[in-house]
Amino acid sequence: MIVIKNYETITDKLNALGSWTFKEIVGIEYTMDTDFEDNYTASLTLSFHVSVIETNQRFKMKIRYFNVSDLSVRKITNLYLTRSLIVHDKKELGWDTIQRYHVHDDSGYGGNDGYNFIEFYCSFMEAISLEEF
Repeated sequence: MIVIKNYETITDKLNALGSWTFKEIVGIEYTMDTDFEDNYTASLTLSFHVSVIETNQRFKMKIRYFNVSDLSVRKITNLYLTRSLIVHDKKELGWDTIQRYHVHDDSGYGGNDGYNFIEFYCSFMEAISLEEF
């Protein structure tokens, strides 16, 4: 099971308003942090435009991804989504815990394929905010 810390807390607020859907990624923030031993770790915060279907009420949901590696963002004008990003847990395959999750976009045609607009690996994910758009 894929775990995004605080995700249910955020989505419960949306579920109380009705059915909702992801629309697009509206913000990408990449940050490098250093610890006391001068080790660098990267985090990625993505802002998603989500919409309540019945009322068309719009929100911005932010999810932060920790220990990001192999990030690729292809030249894009808009990063539309048919649903959330696809997350594959690589733990059972014996992958290093730093690259536990493989995250990428989805084309919406099934098969977990992507348009390859965005792709990366991370060790941990956390939903950090939901605000009106």
